[in-house]
Amino acid sequence: MLDEWIRGEKSDENGKVPWLNSQKGRLLIVIVICIGLLALLWPNSVSNDSSSTHDAPLLTERSASNSIKQSMQTELAMILAHIEGAGSVEVSVSLSSEGVKTYATNDRDERRQTEEGGQKSTVEESRTRDIAVSSGTPLLLEEKMPEILGVLVVADGAQDPQVKENLAQATATLLDISPHRVRVMPREGGR
Repeated sequence: MLDEWIRGEKSDENGKVPWLNSQKGRLLIVIVICIGLLALLWPNSVSNDSSSTHDAPLLTERSASNSIKQSMQTELAMILAHIEGAGSVEVSVSLSSEGVKTYATNDRDERRQTEEGGQKSTVEESRTRDIAVSSGTPLLLEEKMPEILGVLVVADGAQDPQVKENLAQATATLLDISPHRVRVMPREGGR
């Protein structure tokens, strides 16, 4: 039956040509087969799984540093708002970096010495250093918080010199930074 269809022979007893034997029918079958092959060969997703796993730690580190900064600002603002006369307080912290993380490494040193005929001596040294991994994640030995470059405190009560001084001292003490890195400003339209 298939070879009759390909040759274009009539297979109907009445002499009528079924729609599959017409030129449009053949074109339709070819298009459907091409679309089916294209669907089989088309990739399931645009990004590779390997690239997404490499980007995941980077994204989590960035979000972690932003969350550290955000939580530091929020906590500091809540504490400073309890100072007498401070009123509503907003805090902005400027950090030098995202901090320093030290990972465990596996170090391997190799030294090979070969002598050829007693006249020529060759020394080969190689050093390899790999990050130690446990359960697919690097082993973190130490994490240092980023250095604080400066802090801006905006408060309703900062127009009063005593409140301004109290806010600056409290900020410097809480963050363990020198007072010249703290700037306290009154809020526009504050008391």
